[in-house]
Amino acid sequence: MDIKRIDQAGNPRPSAFDEIKNDKGFKQIFDRKLSEVNSISRLTSADHKTDLLDHSDKVLDLLDDYAKELGNPLKTLKDIEPIVSRIEKEVDLIESKSAGIVLQDRDIEQFVRDLSVTAHVAVLKFQRGDYL
Repeated sequence: MDIKRIDQAGNPRPSAFDEIKNDKGFKQIFDRKLSEVNSISRLTSADHKTDLLDHSDKVLDLLDDYAKELGNPLKTLKDIEPIVSRIEKEVDLIESKSAGIVLQDRDIEQFVRDLSVTAHVAVLKFQRGDYL
């Protein structure tokens, strides 16, 4: 005796379980939405990294300008102070923006840390009066 035939004898239509088992609509929609979310998060992460690197490049340019200004005997410390203030603001901005990104990428974490330390040391030396 076949047990499957007994169920089909009383109910010629497929059971609700068979309909759910064969229906892949929800799974397809779920998979499509999941891939959309993953692609958006990848783009967002890449955008944040690009933005972070752009700000880092700006800080490096400011540090180069700062070094040139320190080497110029015609410039006073009062003339150089606006560059130091901009360096400090940009580094603070980078540190705040990198908070969520650096946890995911060790290379960026190390780069931000090195840049931050270099910039803070330059600002500290300026404020301390090492160049008088």
